[in-house]
Amino acid sequence: MKISLNWIFDHIKGEVRSLNVPQLVDTFIKTTAEIEGWKKVTFNPDDFTLVEVVTVSPKNITVRSTEYNKEYTLPSRTDAVPGALFLVALNNLPQWATSIMFGGTKDMILPAIDCDEALRAGGWKATIEQEDYVIEVDNKSINSRPDLWGHRGLAREIAAILNLSLQPLEDFIVAKESSLHQNAAQSGVHNPFSVAIEAPEGCDRFAMLYVPSVKAHASHLNMVVRLSRLDSRSINFLVDVTNYVMLDLGQPMHAFDADKIPSKHIKVMRARAKDKLTLLDGETIELTQEDLVVADGNTPIALAGIMGGASTGISSATKTVLLEAAHFDPIIIRRSAAHHKKRSEASMRFEKNLDPCHNVDAIKRFLFLLDRAGVPYTANEQIVSLGACPEKKVIAVEHTFIESRLGLLIKPERVVEILEKIDFHVVQAVENSAIIYTITVPTFRATKDVKIPEDIVEEVGRYIGYDTLPRVMPALPLRPLDLHKTHTTRAIKSLLSYGLQMKELYGYSFFDEPMLRILGWEPHECVVIKNPVSENYTRLVTTLQPQLLKAISENSIAHTQLRFYEWARVWRMQGDDIIEKKSLSGIFFDHASFDFYAGKNLLQRMFDELHMEVSWQSNDGSAYSWCSPYQTAILMHEGNIIGSAGMVQKAVVDAISPAGGCAFIFEVDADYLLEYRKPLVRFNPLSKYPSVRRDISILIAAEMKTDTLIDNIKNIDARITSVALIDFFSKPEWKDQKAMTFHIEMSDKEKTLTGDEVEKIYSAVVAQLQRQGGIIR
Repeated sequence: MKISLNWIFDHIKGEVRSLNVPQLVDTFIKTTAEIEGWKKVTFNPDDFTLVEVVTVSPKNITVRSTEYNKEYTLPSRTDAVPGALFLVALNNLPQWATSIMFGGTKDMILPAIDCDEALRAGGWKATIEQEDYVIEVDNKSINSRPDLWGHRGLAREIAAILNLSLQPLEDFIVAKESSLHQNAAQSGVHNPFSVAIEAPEGCDRFAMLYVPSVKAHASHLNMVVRLSRLDSRSINFLVDVTNYVMLDLGQPMHAFDADKIPSKHIKVMRARAKDKLTLLDGETIELTQEDLVVADGNTPIALAGIMGGASTGISSATKTVLLEAAHFDPIIIRRSAAHHKKRSEASMRFEKNLDPCHNVDAIKRFLFLLDRAGVPYTANEQIVSLGACPEKKVIAVEHTFIESRLGLLIKPERVVEILEKIDFHVVQAVENSAIIYTITVPTFRATKDVKIPEDIVEEVGRYIGYDTLPRVMPALPLRPLDLHKTHTTRAIKSLLSYGLQMKELYGYSFFDEPMLRILGWEPHECVVIKNPVSENYTRLVTTLQPQLLKAISENSIAHTQLRFYEWARVWRMQGDDIIEKKSLSGIFFDHASFDFYAGKNLLQRMFDELHMEVSWQSNDGSAYSWCSPYQTAILMHEGNIIGSAGMVQKAVVDAISPAGGCAFIFEVDADYLLEYRKPLVRFNPLSKYPSVRRDISILIAAEMKTDTLIDNIKNIDARITSVALIDFFSKPEWKDQKAMTFHIEMSDKEKTLTGDEVEKIYSAVVAQLQRQGGIIR
């Protein structure tokens, strides 16, 4: 964004001539925003002359200079009419003056000029700013500072930097009353226009003034020069003033030709889909229901906050004007500007969330410029203003809070001085020996910039100078990191990948809906996506098992054995809350044979690696339709359910694998595994005395659990050091029985066991197994 230093000093009590511009630029960068560059621009009035159009032909235009009493022939232009005044450059061949000649970077031909007859012979040259500085502020650095999108806001900052006074706003606006209304105002005797805000979500404030008579003027040369240097096109005086006000105060406004608004009912509303609107640049756009428009009745006459419509545009024939200035929602404006590819100077400012209380001042500034230019007009006595200003933001900050955040001591009067120079209202008080500032944030800083005490610290710090703050290295506490979860994750994945020869999968976070239909399973308590990218991915996973089964279905045709695992997140609804957890799931598949105990032995290796004593308990009613009801176990650790494991039903395997096969699937709470810390292992000296080993075979009921039998045997005598199942089998003719063989080891740390002692322990084991229905074989 380009700014003029002369323009800035319109608002500051000071002189540009005595200014050190490079130093100002450097300080501005340190305190306020980035500056991409600056340049000094000069204008030599002797290289130009003011001419009057004498004759117009399709190819040429004859003009006459009163100053030099000479006629020139120039190329034709569409806006030339006899009697119109234009500026002509006299370097080499005479040519129409352009904005580049005044310091701009865009080659725009200057419009017709209005000049007092007494000045046409050359007196106009003394009224032009012949020297100025154009500074280019980086737009990105002021995205959060809507007040800096106008010369007055920048002047406020520069005045504070230079320790100069800012001219009061009252010196730049007319004194005019406003009639306040909520969302609508009716027409009256002197004001034929009614107005209503029908889309309050898009417009919370709207101001309007009817000007029943105004004399159309060509552009004023001083205004043309300033606008040209900032690459803003001049058109005619009334349009130029609206642009000038926007660049001056930062508040966009618009002027309608009031005679071209037949219904006399102005509405701010959402557009109707498919409606057409021809804009001032001549392009016709098709509106959507997301667009906000200013309408004449129900007919759009402006794309709100972006560009006016051609049907109500100001021209040289305009005699009555309707002025409008509003506060529009920044998100709606940004979306419409992007959709229609119509990002304008106005839309760029509205996108920043402007001061909502500044729109009335823009209309008053417009009238002030008309008065200063001596343009005759009549206007309604009151400005119609819809919507109330928001409540002022008040922040309480302790002085010690500011000092602690900046790391240096500051005098309280310095804090007050800084804040008041940028228009913050400060009340200082002492409570319990603490200095507290009650700060009222001006509305032009409260929309998105200053909201919390830390923002006040930033305001004080940037004017004190960040380069003056003490340089202190940040404290870095040297405490050891807890890498337990990292090591556990690596250990588990290493065992699964290398020890068990499993391949890790990386699946989607969504259920595959076609796969769920194949499995005939409907998940519960799942998180449903509001805007899914596909109808096949609409719900977040609550379990990883369907993805593993899908992997088997896609790869079993080419492999006889498959082993997959996945470590990922799952989500589940718990009331209105979404619970996110880590899960570990795996599957073993074999075309030939693979039973429950083979899968259990493989999975048990992971628990042994973690030193977790996990018990496998029967689970006849699995939550998953693909699990075999009598070959699925619940995994328990210290009374907590940590997962499940078991065989996949044969019918499910046949449905997903063309060649059939067997599959063992498991899923474990990964968060529980990560939180678990294995018990501290201490070295126990080996016994000096030999151990005795005995095997025992029994025939026992099939439902009897192995873990139960082992625990019962261990509890018989403290000298039984280990019990292990070394064989089991069953025969059809045994019906509900199975054969099991246990290996029992006995030892005493104090002595060698005698034969009688061994026989006594062994007999107790036999008696215990018989009491449990076992038959010794």
